[in-house]
Amino acid sequence: MVFGKNQYKVADATIVKVVKEPMHRNTHGMTWVTAAIFIIGDMMGGGMIALPIALANAGLIPGVILIVLAAIFSGYTGIQLGDNWTMMQKRWPQYKSHCRRPYPEMAYRALGAKAKLLVAFCLCLTQFGIVTVLSLLASKNLSNFLNSFFSVQLNFCFVILIVGLAVWPFVMLKSPMDFCIKIEYHVINASFVDQCKKRKVAHGSLLNDTEKGKTLSFRSYRYYQFSISVNLIILLMSYLNIFSTGGHGAFPTIQHDMTKPFRFNRAVWASYIFILCVYLIVSITAFTVYGNSMADTVIPSLQINWLSQTVNIMITLHVLPTIVIVFSPLAQQFEEWVSVPQHFGWKRIVTRSLILFACVFTAESVPHFGVFLDLVGGSTITLMTMLLPSIFYLFLYASYRKRKDLISTMQLSPDTPDDQVASLSDVWRYTSKPLLLFNITSLIFGFVGGVAASVSAVAQLVGTEIAPPCYVQWITTGLGMTTPTGGSTHCCGPYMNTTVFNVNSYEFCSRPLLS
Repeated sequence: MVFGKNQYKVADATIVKVVKEPMHRNTHGMTWVTAAIFIIGDMMGGGMIALPIALANAGLIPGVILIVLAAIFSGYTGIQLGDNWTMMQKRWPQYKSHCRRPYPEMAYRALGAKAKLLVAFCLCLTQFGIVTVLSLLASKNLSNFLNSFFSVQLNFCFVILIVGLAVWPFVMLKSPMDFCIKIEYHVINASFVDQCKKRKVAHGSLLNDTEKGKTLSFRSYRYYQFSISVNLIILLMSYLNIFSTGGHGAFPTIQHDMTKPFRFNRAVWASYIFILCVYLIVSITAFTVYGNSMADTVIPSLQINWLSQTVNIMITLHVLPTIVIVFSPLAQQFEEWVSVPQHFGWKRIVTRSLILFACVFTAESVPHFGVFLDLVGGSTITLMTMLLPSIFYLFLYASYRKRKDLISTMQLSPDTPDDQVASLSDVWRYTSKPLLLFNITSLIFGFVGGVAASVSAVAQLVGTEIAPPCYVQWITTGLGMTTPTGGSTHCCGPYMNTTVFNVNSYEFCSRPLLS
């Protein structure tokens, strides 16, 4: 039996046209363009303004190389997740209907029940932490914004409750498929906000550059600083930035709710190209202008108050819909565990309200939760973003090829249930060696980044003074706004005291050094 041109199969002198099996389509859902917008909204956030610090630690050339490599490898694993789900819908028709937990199901089909349980636990842990940290970020930004522009002194511990109430109605939506109809405006607005943030930060950096003169200082290059940069850059591009976002854990949920899930790769390509361009523009511009003066994020280095606060409020407008997107996989997994019906009802209201309350309570209990999430991100998010997608792809593809082999050699009937699980030897046998080499390289890249992230997070955790919970502060000292001592701007120059205004640096700058 041979194959002729134009997909005609020649057998026993009979020509039969091979009919290509149609790809699965949903009757309604989002387009790949909307899915790309969701991915951009899911991953871009505080990381964009923290990335310049990582670039300053690593150096310009090594930092840019790491950013590009991280984009390539994490984008590749995102595409693999899409291919995995497309393959699963083809092999197991039950996944064509609504699936609450596509990522754990992917683990089950690739490696078995234990892998499914591990992924479900990692997914819940990371999404819970991400929702908590994004709530903290939005609350602190809103508190600072109200204080700077309207002189309203409202402690961010109270603002956490306001943020929780604001997103509560939206977390009741079933899945991202419903977001298309009911909150698509907010997601598109988040993408617009990202553009504005990029322009504001870049414009502010260049404006400060024209004013302050050539008084830059740059950090010396050290291995330890470079390892922290590896940590930050890999996790930023893998959807764990300094404030954390959803990332690959939400990818299968987004893809499953597309009208044409097999076009998810287009969404990944488009979103990654856009995000990479934005990250490079912002980080390189801020690095060349501010150098060593940056700390935590680039925003405090912007020496124009209205500009820095505008960027803060734009980040908040971006974060609020992102909380809803990230919350969805967490809620659907818990609903599956406690057998909540898929239709809207009181059980969904109660379950999701309790989950959101737990996130808000955690935010009130650990106001500086970010360092703990860095530790979680170095393990679970790196696992789910940089490691598991490639592993699942290799084993799913090998088991698919293995089944076809067994059927073609008549060792297996086509009607036999598709329950083949590939072994390592099957992966080696059925995967092309160039593809296998690239996947191994990607896995090594992700593993090294995860180890660097975990080590860095532990070092920060040991040296961090843990703030008391908000409710303890309220009982002991009250929750008034703390009056800052000195300035709040990270000034430039070797002594951190160069400003664009003719002002006293010890009143304007947050950390001036003696010259």
